[in-house]
Amino acid sequence: MNCTHCGAPMTLFRDRDYYYCEHCQSYHFPDKNMEGFRVLGENPQGIKCPHCKVVLNLITFDDFFQGYQCPKCEGLLFNRTTFREAIDFHRSRTKEPPEPLGKFDPFELGRVTFCSVCSQKMETFQYNGPGNIVIDTCHQCDLIWLDFGEITKVVNAPGRDRGLPRKKPVEKEQEKKEEKKRSVIDQSFIDLLGSFFN
Repeated sequence: MNCTHCGAPMTLFRDRDYYYCEHCQSYHFPDKNMEGFRVLGENPQGIKCPHCKVVLNLITFDDFFQGYQCPKCEGLLFNRTTFREAIDFHRSRTKEPPEPLGKFDPFELGRVTFCSVCSQKMETFQYNGPGNIVIDTCHQCDLIWLDFGEITKVVNAPGRDRGLPRKKPVEKEQEKKEEKKRSVIDQSFIDLLGSFFN
């Protein structure tokens, strides 16, 4: 991406989701699109859409969950763990009423999709979670391909897990570290008390 102020090339800071121009020292913060993705531009690895064969854009979902989106068909490529965590987080935070469950299209199971990374045939199956969609997954690369709108169907599908607040994985890690510190302190206190009685 080139700077909108001076035209010089900008550097992407992937961890912070912004671009920085070293020439004029300006910043660019990409806006979120309608599905809530912040599109950060083409991925430097050159990973391509399995259907359109164009280079996928880097994206963040909720400014935390990283993945890729096709600029043409708007399909999504996620690491399977990232996908699961993003879905769990968004379903727990949604305040909207659930959308009616759409019909499953069995013809989608017959399509063939090849992995964007290893070029092997992806496994196509009905997603076992909410949303009644068909997904493609590469077990070797641990990736999931979703067609346009499917992530929204999963997030907005009916289910008991909607609206039950959950923490982002980073918040969970922080809690684990704090709990570990507390357990060390608790054990030290128990050892100290034990020394008084021995």
